[in-house]
Amino acid sequence: MTIERGHPGFTHDLHSVHHYLIQPNPLIRNDELNLLSKFGLEYVHPGAFQTTILSDFSTLEVFDDLDRTCQSIARHSEKDAEAYRDLAMLGARVLPMLMAGMYTVPLPLHVTLGMLSGNEDGRRIIDMMFRSPLQVVDELFESDHIKIHMIRSATEHTLGFPDDMGNGLCVLLTTALQHNFKTGMPIGGSGALAAALARCIEYHGGTIIKNAKVEKVLTSGGRATGLLTTDGDEYAARDAVVASIHPRNLDKFVDGIPDTVVARGKRTIQSPYGIIKIDGGLKEPLKKNMPSHISEDSIVKWIFADNLRDFLKAFDPMRHGEINYDRPLLAGSDMQIPGRSPEDNPLLYLLQHVPYKLADGGAQKWDEIKERVADNMIEKAAYFMPNLTPDNILFRLVDSPLDMERHSPNSMVDGDACGLGFHLFQFGGMRPTPELSNYAVPNVEGLYLSGPFMHPGGGVFSIGRPVAIKMFDDMGIDFDKVVAQ
Repeated sequence: MTIERGHPGFTHDLHSVHHYLIQPNPLIRNDELNLLSKFGLEYVHPGAFQTTILSDFSTLEVFDDLDRTCQSIARHSEKDAEAYRDLAMLGARVLPMLMAGMYTVPLPLHVTLGMLSGNEDGRRIIDMMFRSPLQVVDELFESDHIKIHMIRSATEHTLGFPDDMGNGLCVLLTTALQHNFKTGMPIGGSGALAAALARCIEYHGGTIIKNAKVEKVLTSGGRATGLLTTDGDEYAARDAVVASIHPRNLDKFVDGIPDTVVARGKRTIQSPYGIIKIDGGLKEPLKKNMPSHISEDSIVKWIFADNLRDFLKAFDPMRHGEINYDRPLLAGSDMQIPGRSPEDNPLLYLLQHVPYKLADGGAQKWDEIKERVADNMIEKAAYFMPNLTPDNILFRLVDSPLDMERHSPNSMVDGDACGLGFHLFQFGGMRPTPELSNYAVPNVEGLYLSGPFMHPGGGVFSIGRPVAIKMFDDMGIDFDKVVAQ
């Protein structure tokens, strides 16, 4: 979602900025809905994917080009450059198989494991699946800088801790994606994707009703028949109802679901931490303490450590519901995007990983302290960007994890941008639970779930595609034939 906020003419992305997880999706790769060719969606592709800068101002750049990335890594360790190339080549070999299961209805986990165990590459995937990112990275690399970069990339995507068991596959997956598909930034902001989808729906005769809060999914005879809004309006469903209802909240909106399904949904686990974000406007571009050759459009990770041990300690306060004021896990900087601000003033985008439930005061405490946390974020970030000072900031707006839950209370429970934790027991054919993993709700025919808590997970994946595949299958419609038209 892209909205004007703060000052007139400044448009900000409420959540995701970069769309790299959706690029391999056939929706985009094959332009299945003509979003790119007919409905106005357009992406630009930055050359430098990520740059990690440590507190001693040493840098590591990762490009979509594998050779350039290995050259960057070789400045720190020739051995690690070779190990990274081997990891990327493994990713390239297995990516078609991983992608085949990522944007469709997932197989049960035991079936997936059985298929993977038949060859060496598959067995390596299984090995990574059961390990932590820290274990995978420690085994592969020797340089602290490359370890920090790889762990930061993995944990930023999963919102998990470096030593969380069952998250290690993300190290391979992020590496494979960034060297086989260019990351994308939609022109006009993240909302351009939703706008293109809206134009597609309306072109095909659909009607979009806005600002209608749903109170209940209506059912009759074991089937979803429509929706009831809080204003008392009813909307009848002709074929199906697709809803973004978190598994913890299913029984609040839907009657007739088996008790075991409801109970298992309430036992799902959220990610261990969330995000506090600053959207703002600047008078002038930020000056950065980094080499001049680093691309301005690179996604920069600012690390308040120069060794792995201190970096890992940065996660520790969040394990106890505390905010790390000394070594915050920060990302972001300024963005100069034509048409997104008046007179091309830079946008400010800065985030920090923080717990949702605070040890002192719980989640509600965020309303009291979020501005103070934002002050500290800006003060700390000025170490790397020295003119990030109050006199250069036109305005700022702060969104805490609690605010993010308010933005989407039935999807981002506990402010979790990933919908659910990326634990192995909530992965693939187990996400969010085995009974709900095929997107259909048991005992309620015609009701389907979509959202970040479903497979493949949080981020801009376009989870609606596998939901459509399941719906078409249930209705006896050939999905491949439809999208080929």
